[in-house]
Amino acid sequence: MRAKVAEHAALFYQGGTVVWDDYLHHRQFAISETAELLCRKFTEFTDVEALLAPLDQADRSALRKVLDELVEAGVLILEGSAAHDAETRMLAGWSGWGASARHFHFASRTLAAAPYQTSDEHDAVLDAKLALHPPPAPFRSVGGGEAVPLPPMPDEPDWGARGVLDVLLARRTTRAFGPGALPLDRVGELLGVLGAPSPAKSRIGRTGTVYKTSPSGGGRHPVELYAHATDVDGLAPGWYHYDGLAHALEPLGERWTPGRLAEAAGDQEWVGLAPLVVAYTAVLERTRWRYDTSRAYRVVQMDVGHLSQTAYLVATAMGFGIGFTAALRDELVEQALGCDAYHEVVLGMSAVGLLPE
Repeated sequence: MRAKVAEHAALFYQGGTVVWDDYLHHRQFAISETAELLCRKFTEFTDVEALLAPLDQADRSALRKVLDELVEAGVLILEGSAAHDAETRMLAGWSGWGASARHFHFASRTLAAAPYQTSDEHDAVLDAKLALHPPPAPFRSVGGGEAVPLPPMPDEPDWGARGVLDVLLARRTTRAFGPGALPLDRVGELLGVLGAPSPAKSRIGRTGTVYKTSPSGGGRHPVELYAHATDVDGLAPGWYHYDGLAHALEPLGERWTPGRLAEAAGDQEWVGLAPLVVAYTAVLERTRWRYDTSRAYRVVQMDVGHLSQTAYLVATAMGFGIGFTAALRDELVEQALGCDAYHEVVLGMSAVGLLPE
């Protein structure tokens, strides 16, 4: 009999205990020190009898019992078994992205028997939370320097007259921009459509839900907007935070060169040459307050996709070029924006500018 440690799991330490995390089957349980040490002998398929042969009868019997328990628990898999076949197929599909990607996917994948709450049950849970912990605010100001008020949003902007299908068919990713500055009113309208509350439903719900132009899981809208102005009329160059409730830009005191912008965007020069770069982050607690399962992190990623598409369509309707990228050096962006990576994560950037002639 040959066995090896299953590769669809991970070990972590919690409260002095070694925990086996089988993310494929959503099982977690403590394992003993003896079991942990035995696992190190089975990093690849190993003959059990050959491993136990040098030991005396008592030790062989004791370790055989532990090994049988590990096989039964799925910590060890036997060569040629159904579990071996299933793992081989899983690794063939996911090995190219590494262990962390498959861990995230399968740990947040719902199984057939996963329980879901009814609307009434979920509302009852939220009511209980409200009694103990208020929801995080859906909008925020970062303070600091004097905010730059943006021009008021027009009721009927001229770019809004273009038909939806026309804009959808015209939408392209632009990686080259024409010379010239962007007008501040258009920048304000773009940010307002993306991040301000919808005028018709501007009330913030009792659980912190808010209506915007893009969908968000549970109405949580965890995504924060930051803008780096390189060439925007009437706006000093540098990084700003967009305060969606005040419709204003708050200066962060950091100005990047085109080279620095490109470096943060995975050395993509076209990002550094854009007159405006919009960075997207997510305040995780907004979503986590309502949804305390790991799958909600998938929803956060979807939220920035919805928002990026809205940015594409609005910029296209305005006659601008725009391109989104998630190929970032997150740490550089975090440092410029003052993000705590444990609570506010960097998601992507949109570069915006005039279309090339």
